[in-house]
Amino acid sequence: MKIWYQTYNVSARVDPKWRYFEEACERYVPKVARPDTEIHFSWVEKRAPKMTLSKYIQYLHLGQVIESAIQAERKGFDAFVIGGMRDVGYSELRETVDIPVVFMGETSYHVACLLAPKFSLIHNDEAPLQDATALIKKYGLGDRSVPGAHIGYSHTDLMAAFESHPERIIEEVKAAASTAIKQGASILVTGFAALSVFLAEQGVRDIDGVPVLDSQAAVIKVAEMEVDFRRLGMPKPRKGPLFDVSRDDIQTARRLYGLQ
Repeated sequence: MKIWYQTYNVSARVDPKWRYFEEACERYVPKVARPDTEIHFSWVEKRAPKMTLSKYIQYLHLGQVIESAIQAERKGFDAFVIGGMRDVGYSELRETVDIPVVFMGETSYHVACLLAPKFSLIHNDEAPLQDATALIKKYGLGDRSVPGAHIGYSHTDLMAAFESHPERIIEEVKAAASTAIKQGASILVTGFAALSVFLAEQGVRDIDGVPVLDSQAAVIKVAEMEVDFRRLGMPKPRKGPLFDVSRDDIQTARRLYGLQ
C-alpha cells in the first residue's frame, strides 16, 4: 500500500531549523511500516510565524495540507497521514477526500487508551500542552487522561537540543514524566511529533516502567489498518453532520473559488 505522510511544517530547504524532524522522520518512519508499505513524505511550502497560536493563521495554513490530500488521492495513495499532533483540519480533510485520513493526535490518544487505563502528555511547552489538553477533552477522553507536564522549550529550540544535548533532553523528559506518573499515568504520550521520533530513536520506550507511546508507529499502523478495512469492503462513513456535503458539492465549490 501507499501512504502519504504529510506534516504541517516546512522542509529543511525552506527553514533549516526543521532539518532534524525531516531527517528523523524519513529515517525512522519507514522502519515501522510493513515491508510492502510505501511512505511518501510531504512538507508544506509556507509556515507563518505564530501559526500554532492563531486559529486564523491555521486556517490560511491549512489550504496547503488540503491540496496535498487531494494530490495524494489523485495519485492513487491509499491513505493520508498527518504527521503532527495538533490535528488541524480534522473535519475539512475528511470531507475533501475519500481515502482514509489519519491524524496523529487522535490516533495517539485512542491507542494510549487501548493500551492502558490512564495516559498523560509530555509536551515541549505550556501553551501547546494546554491546546493538547483541550483537544483530548474534545475527543471525549478527558476522563482517561491525567494532567500532563512540559519541559519548557520552543519547537525549534528543542529540535536543536536533540542534537546538541540529547542526554540532557532525555533527563528533562524523565523528570517531567515522573510528575505525570505520580498522578496515575500508566502510559505516556509526547505532544510534539519530533519528540516522539527522538525518544524512539534514542531507545526510550519506557520511563520508570511506564510505556512511552511511539506516535509515529501508532499513526502508520492505524493507517495500514484503515486501508485493510477498506479492502475488506468497509466504506467511508457518509452519514452525520460531517458528511452532509457530497463529493460533487466539494468539486462545485472548488471550481467556484478558482481551485481545480
